[in-house]
Amino acid sequence: MKYKKIYCPTCERYVNLQKKSMPHVYHELWVFFIILTAGIGYIFYLIIRKHQKKNTCPHCERTFDLTKPLPEGPRG
Repeated sequence: MKYKKIYCPTCERYVNLQKKSMPHVYHELWVFFIILTAGIGYIFYLIIRKHQKKNTCPHCERTFDLTKPLPEGPRG
């Protein structure tokens, strides 16, 4: 699926929308949890990852509602 660039008024730049990222410290905890549960924890990781917010700016994590008109970028 090809994403178009959307203007983020908070960052004042064009960005590609993506899912909200998980902080790095949680990745280390998840690896420990997956090893501790012999791989069963990976299922929980996937469930949590699937339920994270979609259509967020990768820099400021502002959420965009794609059903409404999006903010326009600077002219010129």
